[in-house]
Amino acid sequence: MAMSKQRKVLTLEHFIIDTFTRLGNDGIERPVEQPDQIGGGGTYAIIGARAFLPPTQLGMIVDYTPSTFPQALKDALESYGNEMWAFRERTDGLPTARAVNRYDGETRGFEYLYKPVLLSPNSLKGTHFEDIVPSVIHFISYPAPRAGIILDEINDFRISKGWSPLIVWEPEDESLEVVTSIASHVDILGPNQNEALRLYSLLTDPTFTDDDFKAVLTKICRSLAYLRPRIGAVIRAGHLGCCYASADPRGYRPEVKWVPAYWNKERDGYEGKVVDPTGAGNAFMGGIAAALSEGKSLDEAVRWGSVAASFAIEQNGLPQLTKTSDGPELWNGQNPQERLTALSM
Repeated sequence: MAMSKQRKVLTLEHFIIDTFTRLGNDGIERPVEQPDQIGGGGTYAIIGARAFLPPTQLGMIVDYTPSTFPQALKDALESYGNEMWAFRERTDGLPTARAVNRYDGETRGFEYLYKPVLLSPNSLKGTHFEDIVPSVIHFISYPAPRAGIILDEINDFRISKGWSPLIVWEPEDESLEVVTSIASHVDILGPNQNEALRLYSLLTDPTFTDDDFKAVLTKICRSLAYLRPRIGAVIRAGHLGCCYASADPRGYRPEVKWVPAYWNKERDGYEGKVVDPTGAGNAFMGGIAAALSEGKSLDEAVRWGSVAASFAIEQNGLPQLTKTSDGPELWNGQNPQERLTALSM
């Protein structure tokens, strides 16, 4: 594999087709009148990065089976720029990855109907990303041993080819032991609030206020930063925004900071903007990856993440990109840079 650093962000996560059902009061599960939807943590992450970077600087592999991959979904992906996708026909005889999202009141469950192909750095071979490797890699550790496999392959390439990307990691359903052993080998350690609580076997009290919850997450974030990821730890906390801390190589007490969610009750126009949070956390991490690829600080990167997430929650599915010949790209009708400016005020 020849190595040349031209592409900036690549996700090793997958594309899936989301379907939806709802459990009725009679206990019967029924389909929801909602069309199949583009999904997958990788898809949302790379679209989060796409809000800030051109498609030529992004990459994601889409494994599919022709008979189960509607042309309309492929066209929708390509509307963000066909250079960022590597479409690859599955060879294992299985359909395109597909999942069902089951709604039961306010609770949502998730189950694969057809599992995706698990990717690693070696998966780049045979794609048009092979000779244009990224400076930032994003991945989610599912199933658990996969994180170690990915890091081992990156290390092999580092030794043989001099490739040393920044690593943005979402530790999904990992044990604290695994996270502790891996943290110093990644640049961003970024669980969501539920994953962070599970890591430390913590339960929240139903009477907790937002301030109580933020206090707990602040302590966890500091503990994660003590594990010394190379840049820092970030916890995505839904409507509360995110907390983050830079790791101190000297072992000093990390300072934990908070950035609000872009769409919050204090912002004009908030009402009606939060439609579906699906994928917002992944888009957030994609925004962080994009910022780091541009040499931004962690303070700035989390703001890029917040803006990327803000577009993801405004509709069911992916945000709408409008391209103009003589002006900036618009996402859901707005320039991401305008939101960055507003978030920094």
